[in-house]
Amino acid sequence: MVEEAKTIPQQPEVLTGELPVYYVKSNFYRVIHVDGVYGGGAPSVGNIMMTVFNHKIPLPERSVNDAQGREIREKRVTRYGLENEAEASLVMDLNTAKVLHQWLDNTIRATEALVQNIQQSKSQK
Repeated sequence: MVEEAKTIPQQPEVLTGELPVYYVKSNFYRVIHVDGVYGGGAPSVGNIMMTVFNHKIPLPERSVNDAQGREIREKRVTRYGLENEAEASLVMDLNTAKVLHQWLDNTIRATEALVQNIQQSKSQK
């Protein structure tokens, strides 16, 4: 049996000039925790590069175990301080950066209002 070619029926939105947008997750999609950002102008003119990172305590560079498999803590070699682990670099043109800026501003305002409402409702109890 031959399968018929499937066609997508024209939706009313298309007739009115609207275009549906669907979101899908890529194979590399993941949630990234961000503690900070580093970046600036990108090598290609008109682009901005933003590298997001998280803070973490450095893993030991070396550890030593005794014959029973227990670590000898005095022989552990660890760097002092914090590590900023770069998770991803985002490169965008100036217009996209402006859209991101506006989205962040709106989202920050909405989140601050939500937190304030929650705090007020807790204090009234």
